[in-house]
Formats: sequence, C-alpha cells, structure tokens
Amino acid sequence: MTFQFSFPTKVQLDNLIEAQRNAPHNYDKNNLKDFRHDKNSILLGEGTKTFNAAKDAMRDWAMFPGVWARIYFHNKKFTVNDVVVMNAKVLGTWWMNTARILYLTDDAQRFGFAYGTLTHHAESGEELFEVRMDNDGKVWYEITAVSKPYHILARLGAPVARYYQKKFVRQSLIHVKKITEKYATSGSAEPVL
Repeated sequence: MTFQFSFPTKVQLDNLIEAQRNAPHNYDKNNLKDFRHDKNSILLGEGTKTFNAAKDAMRDWAMFPGVWARIYFHNKKFTVNDVVVMNAKVLGTWWMNTARILYLTDDAQRFGFAYGTLTHHAESGEELFEVRMDNDGKVWYEITAVSKPYHILARLGAPVARYYQKKFVRQSLIHVKKITEKYATSGSAEPVL
C-alpha cells in the first residue's frame, strides 16, 4: 500500500497492477477466525428488470462511489485472477490498495464477484459484491467482507480505518441503488458518477 497527495496517474496504476500480478494474498484463506465479519445489504426493488439493471450497475463498477473511493482495472468485464486497485482518499491522501478477483457469481438469481487483498493493501481479507434476486422477486445488493488491518498505519489507526470502511459500505449501498434505479428507469446502462 502506498499513498500520495494527488490521485495516481494511469502509468502509476498500470505499473502497480503489473507489479502485483503474481503477488501473494496478504492473509491465509483457511484461517479467518480472528477477522471481522461484516454483511450489509440494501433492497434495490423487485423483478427481473431491476435485477438486470442491478447487474448492469455492477458491470459499471457502481459499487465504488467515485468521489473518494475509486476502482482501477484493466478489464471492464470481471475476470478471475485480474488485479484491481482500490484507491481511497483518506485524510487528504490517496491510498492505493491492490486486490485480486477470486471468483464470480453469475446465475439466474445472483451476480457479482469477490476479491482478496494482496500484499499492497492496507487491510487483509476478502470482499464479496453481489446482487441477488430472492424467491419473492426482491432484488438485493449485498457486501460481505472479512477483514482486519494489515499495514502498520491501518493497525495504528484502526478506528480511522474502520470509520472509512463503514463510510464506504454506506455510500456503496446508496450508489448502487441510485444507479440501479436510473438504469431500470432509462433502460440504458450509461455510467453515472
């Protein structure tokens, strides 16, 4: 994890992705007992139209509100093993955090992906971003995460890191709902910031 006062350039982000392409995860996937477990969700609406709009919102990375939490990736389409950089503006600085897409969900009732943190991340753990349609036709956006501080600054500033995690979740839930509603109403999937 690195940080700087200005948003990183495309060259910096591309170089970081390349440097992290074969980096190991910064946690043991088989030993998550001392990690914090969080699950948050929001009702997006009902029916297939809402579900399809929510999938389009996810494909456009609407999970990341854009103002202070921005995702950088090479492939717009989620692909297992792709490295992404989650950039977060914290206390006036941009922190660059890398993660690798672990798996995808894509069936008649669920769509999303999970990523796991790499050695260049402030936290360690996994996060699942998923939309799902339940048996009653209700469409939900859910974020499921297991995490704990990894970088020394994240450990020393654990309350600040936790504040930003909760802020991200709140804004992500609201943003996906807003974009899903826009896509369901307009019938188009044009990115909205």
